[in-house]
Amino acid sequence: MLSNLSIRVRLLLASTVVQVAMLTLLLTNSGRLMNEATTASLNTLIAQNAGILNVVTATFVPQGRYNELQDALGELLNETNEGLIYVRIVDSTGQTRVRAGLPEMLALPQPDDASALNFNSGAQHNLIHIRRPVLLERNQVGYVQFGVSVSALSLAKQRILNQGIAIASAEVLLTLLLLGAVGYLMTRNLGRLLRGSQAIAAGQLSHRLPEQGKDELAQLCQHFNRMAEALQSRIHELETTARQLTISEERYALATRAANDGLWDWDIISDRTYFAPRFMEILGLPADSSLVTRETLIEHLHPEDREAFRLRLLAHLKRESAQLMVEHRILHSDGSYRWILTCGIAVFDPVSGRAVRMAGSISDIHLRKRAEDQLIHDALHDGLTGLANRALFVEHLQNTLRHADRVEGSLFAVLHVNIERFHVVNDSLGYSAGDDLLRLVASRIRTLARPGDVVGRIGGDQFAVLLNDIAEAGEAIRFSERLQTHLAENAELNGHALYPKTRIGVALGSGGFHNAEDLMRDADNAMHRSRSSTESTITVFQSAMHQQVMRDLQLESLLRAALREEQLVAHFQPIVDLSTGLTIGFEALVRWPQANTRQIGPDVFVPLAESLGLVHDLGMQMLDQSCRCLKAWRDHGLANDEISISVNLSARQLTQLDLADQIVACIERHDLPPGALKLEITEGTLVTRKELATSQLGKLRAKGLKILIDDFGTGYSSLSYLHSIPCDTIKLDGSFIREIVRDTRLRAIVGASIHLAHELGMSVVAECIETSAQADLLRELNCNFGQGYLFSPAIPADKVEAWLTARASTVQRSHA
Repeated sequence: MLSNLSIRVRLLLASTVVQVAMLTLLLTNSGRLMNEATTASLNTLIAQNAGILNVVTATFVPQGRYNELQDALGELLNETNEGLIYVRIVDSTGQTRVRAGLPEMLALPQPDDASALNFNSGAQHNLIHIRRPVLLERNQVGYVQFGVSVSALSLAKQRILNQGIAIASAEVLLTLLLLGAVGYLMTRNLGRLLRGSQAIAAGQLSHRLPEQGKDELAQLCQHFNRMAEALQSRIHELETTARQLTISEERYALATRAANDGLWDWDIISDRTYFAPRFMEILGLPADSSLVTRETLIEHLHPEDREAFRLRLLAHLKRESAQLMVEHRILHSDGSYRWILTCGIAVFDPVSGRAVRMAGSISDIHLRKRAEDQLIHDALHDGLTGLANRALFVEHLQNTLRHADRVEGSLFAVLHVNIERFHVVNDSLGYSAGDDLLRLVASRIRTLARPGDVVGRIGGDQFAVLLNDIAEAGEAIRFSERLQTHLAENAELNGHALYPKTRIGVALGSGGFHNAEDLMRDADNAMHRSRSSTESTITVFQSAMHQQVMRDLQLESLLRAALREEQLVAHFQPIVDLSTGLTIGFEALVRWPQANTRQIGPDVFVPLAESLGLVHDLGMQMLDQSCRCLKAWRDHGLANDEISISVNLSARQLTQLDLADQIVACIERHDLPPGALKLEITEGTLVTRKELATSQLGKLRAKGLKILIDDFGTGYSSLSYLHSIPCDTIKLDGSFIREIVRDTRLRAIVGASIHLAHELGMSVVAECIETSAQADLLRELNCNFGQGYLFSPAIPADKVEAWLTARASTVQRSHA
């Protein structure tokens, strides 16, 4: 119970107990001394009264003067006041002779023992009875008994005791007050320390004690404040560390969950393992890891991966690798093998150097491995047909070359298959139909291929077949013929019946080849030769074809350089009015001057420029030269505003979205009106790319340019485009003009064409006019304009000025 009291209370209680004990001892001792003093005073009083009585009795008793004695005793009692109370003298017979004081006391009480007489014994009745012997008359022995009052002594004693108790009580009270004040002063800082410690315990780390005074307790408060400040700083550090640790743990847990990895820990010394729940989940096992051991996991590895995993693990435990990282397959609970990535790192004993612990994680990479396999498959196979792509086909061909080098007499063939007019299917039936056709062709080739042969798609509409181990070259030709026949069978696409025709190039191979690309090139060259042939649809590669290809490559290099250095120049062939003979314009024709005498004609390099995608640059150079020349002729007064120049426009140029803006910008750069230039486009382009041509030509006409349809009537039966295509003039092809004089049917066709054009509001130009008879006949058929060698071949720009001057003079003379 005392332990629950405060120090101040316990200190006051202790001091009070000590004070009370000491004062009790002091009062007890003082009472004892006072009793002794009172007893001594009582004995003295008794002795004095006894002596007085002895004297008095000795004076009166022997003479028997008892009455006088009684009077004398009465006076004596009156004089002694409270000392002597009564006196009785009794003879030997018990008869009372003298009776003084206390008349009401009839019987004498027993006397008190004089030897044991003390203050305490008399203090009980404040009257002490003393009996003494006395000699009476006739030597008779009686006794005198008197009573002595001790009330005065008792009162004095009581007063002294009360004063002592009061003094002791005051002393105790003053001591308590003094000790309380001292205790308060002493325990005030202790209380503050207590409240401070309670505040600290309650988490109020900012609590501080007042540092008053310089005593030990004040120093204790100072030390407490320093301790609290250090504790607050330390706790702040710990809280910061705890927060960082919590954040780190949350980050680690989040990263672990995000990484979706399963953790594991292997105590190598005890051979005990721990597997996280995610680890078990990846393997499709229950979450209780105690059911799985290291040995069972090793047994679950794929047999093909088990030895490699063991070697990797041992290598890491021998410190031969910084980290264990193995991709392997493991048996899932559903019975399938799944790909996982196992990573781990070992902890080594610094003394022995042996591995004592190893921890790591496993990652489920099954989907990734499947995706990688799919990516590898996609990288090596055509996504549309599923056939090997060019890279995989070349790899198979390279393996065949290596096999042919090892096996003497080995013979194989590479077939390059091209679908004819495939772009027409895309343009007419749509790209979806084109894809269906490609899949159908791939399926038919795959069906016809022998076991061991390789089929691949190596381009948009091009396939390749590798015929391994053929007996002789004829086997490859026969396979190609069967393939063409099979591919040409009816194919239903979007309700349309198609009969795909193909061209095949064949390259035979045996030992001695080192590069698969060479054979691919040879087969491609043979296929292109087949495409240019009107007789054979299957062509076997010959060395001359490669030489031709090399020449084409050289020509390509020269053409690129010529375009870059602007070596190509425009020659101009006049266009004359057949009714007046006046020159109304020129057609710009591209020429390629050579430093040597060998000339390269436009029929060679223009198709090459088309195939290389250079024809737009070529066309814009011709347009720029034509504008520059026409501007110069007009500035010199040689050409009036009626003379224009016609520039050929390629079908590939129509794919330029800003073609109209480019052409107009070129014309405006030379300060010419848009009507000064006319653009010629072939009839074949209008038929095969009608929508594109309609859109682009509409933009050009909207900007003020004139449109001519070149090669009109060259094999295309449709005339419906004439009313829908924006054009101003048609040019009759030279194949109609050359025989127009002798062939009446051609004459009728030309006449009908001229009449149709006029009915549609178009003018007509006849090209390739070589004789006056042709010119006269065309004039009779109301053909508007003509051009050809009859008037002039295409001439350089520097000769056009002279020709214009001479032609103007000739016309004037003829009119004169």
